[in-house]
Amino acid sequence: MPSALDPQDIFGTDDQQMLLRRGMALYALVAGDPRYTYYGRTVGLATLDGDDVDPLLALARLQGNSNVSSVPEAAADALQDAVTERGFAPVRYNKWEAGPAAIETARKTLAARDVPEGVSVAVVDADTTPERMGRFADLALAAGVLPPCGAVLRAAIQPAVCVLALDRDDRVVACAAAAAFADRDHATLGGQAWWGMLATDPAWRGHGLAAILGARAIVGLADGFGFHRFMTGVEPGNIASETVTARMGFAREGRVIIGVADPSVLRSGRMTK
Repeated sequence: MPSALDPQDIFGTDDQQMLLRRGMALYALVAGDPRYTYYGRTVGLATLDGDDVDPLLALARLQGNSNVSSVPEAAADALQDAVTERGFAPVRYNKWEAGPAAIETARKTLAARDVPEGVSVAVVDADTTPERMGRFADLALAAGVLPPCGAVLRAAIQPAVCVLALDRDDRVVACAAAAAFADRDHATLGGQAWWGMLATDPAWRGHGLAAILGARAIVGLADGFGFHRFMTGVEPGNIASETVTARMGFAREGRVIIGVADPSVLRSGRMTK
């Protein structure tokens, strides 16, 4: 089994790859502590302790980027202002959440729909070749989505399911994933899993691949690892992502995710789309 410091299957720009490596290294130290979240990018905070932003900014300075995953919407503006005043760059995502109903929605989706002719589905695991991982990363990055580190996507260091759609030439034409996120012992998030990384080759859009692969990722994490709560972050105004997310049984529950970048490390202020 690869260790949490395995450098393989890390993609993106040089800055992004260094972020992922720092995230893996920090996760090796904090795994099992319910204060922290991780799904293969950088270590974040589950929640803030009051209005104390110092732990969040410390994580951003250590890694170049971090986040707090559950902020009441009413408190988001003040948090972003506090982060900006300290010289960091915040990015805001609406948090969409789902419970067991999303699993039933996913099962119904899979019962009613299948991939089109000429497409097969593969789950990333320990035997997935580096070549296929590279083709998957090319697809995701072209869509503006940074793949989490391969050690997570292969379920080598924590529960995860990454699903790929392949054409007859073994080209990756769509992807989706779900992974452990919040610690199972956290008082309020209690094992909430991350879901997302939906990307489809433009030539294959209109076939429902995002819904099918997204459903497979949810069912795989539920049946294989016992997860029954899910979350994802959607940038305000991204109607296409909101539509797919809502159809999968996710809903807004009055919380947002605040990403925080250290501009001296990540000049764009963004880790991924």
